Amino acid sequence: MTIEEGLDELSVAVKARIPEIYDCIRARLQYAYEDYSTATRNASLTEAESETITASLRDVLEYIGQGRVGATRASNETLREVRLAARAGVDLHHLLRGSRAAQATLWEFVLEEAHRIIADPVRRSKVLRHASASHFAWNDKVSASIIETYQMESTAFSRQSQNRRKLSTLRALLAGLPIDSTVFSYNLSGRHLAAVVPGESTEAVARTLGTASRIRPLVITAEDETGYIWAEWSNRLPSPQVVLANALPKDTRISFGTLSEGVDGFIVSHRRALEADSVAQKLGTQVTWYEDVMLEALAMRDLAAVTTFISDELGGLGLHQDPPSRLVETLEAYFASGQNAASAAQRLGVHSRTIAYRLKLIEGKIGARGVLRDELPVAIRLSRMVEAMKLELTGLEESPGLPQPAP
Repeated sequence: MTIEEGLDELSVAVKARIPEIYDCIRARLQYAYEDYSTATRNASLTEAESETITASLRDVLEYIGQGRVGATRASNETLREVRLAARAGVDLHHLLRGSRAAQATLWEFVLEEAHRIIADPVRRSKVLRHASASHFAWNDKVSASIIETYQMESTAFSRQSQNRRKLSTLRALLAGLPIDSTVFSYNLSGRHLAAVVPGESTEAVARTLGTASRIRPLVITAEDETGYIWAEWSNRLPSPQVVLANALPKDTRISFGTLSEGVDGFIVSHRRALEADSVAQKLGTQVTWYEDVMLEALAMRDLAAVTTFISDELGGLGLHQDPPSRLVETLEAYFASGQNAASAAQRLGVHSRTIAYRLKLIEGKIGARGVLRDELPVAIRLSRMVEAMKLELTGLEESPGLPQPAP
């Protein structure tokens, strides 16, 4: 019998006794290590421990049977138990001690089977020497994996716990309740710039804001992974629009509130960032500042009234046509050009006489005074938002914003 054959035979013999070994390990953990089973251990953790014992016995015996020291890793079952233990507050020392107890129990069975199946003491000694080397190598690698996974999970869970406290405190603050602001580790008395970001981009945006504001921002993650960020913005810094113009991550939806002072400003900037984000989602914009979409943000509070207003102002100009009337398009370019017909013509790529002709048609439909109404450019601007939201401008029938009028 070669050493390789002896290792393989030994591995097979011990594997056949895994149920018995499992019972011995559980008994040792329960009685010899009473403090291992603490009040923090729950049903999920107990189940995970059982799966870990079986998987680890199978893996280490497979490793010993290979007859060589090679690469290995902790089983998925082991790593699951480690993560659950970290979240349950089980001490790492207890995990490692339990692992050592399990391996010590296994080795007793290895010795017993070696004496049973290998009669020659010299050959048995050589086989056990190789088995011991493999066993210790496996245990060292798996223990290192346990320690690394435990530390990573503990850190992540701690951050999650801190975030939950911050989120709870934020909601209390928004509700007008007294709070312990030290939970935030952030200066609420300063000047704030709030931002709302999809979850996967929160950290990148927070780093950018921290670099720009020269102070670590406050970051809170909601249950849906949306990131809420506040940066304390010094009066000595240029406007955030200037500082962040080319610094923000690409292809990321980022919505900003306004620069606002103190605790009230902290709340105001956040709420405005949320409103800006609602508009950004409808319009499909990437970087959105509340100041730029203030009108749209206000309009979204009552879409029924907005659609009626747009229809009243622009319906006579062919707004409901598909595509929309060139008269509306002309007015949009005309107002965007400061009511300069020549500039509007350049924008649309037509002759200035064409613009003049269309303006005459518009005056004929809504009157000369109608063209000068301040409401007209507002209606055009809001119509683009509603168009982007794919809402038909048919008044109250299509909008959930207001109850239906009584017949």
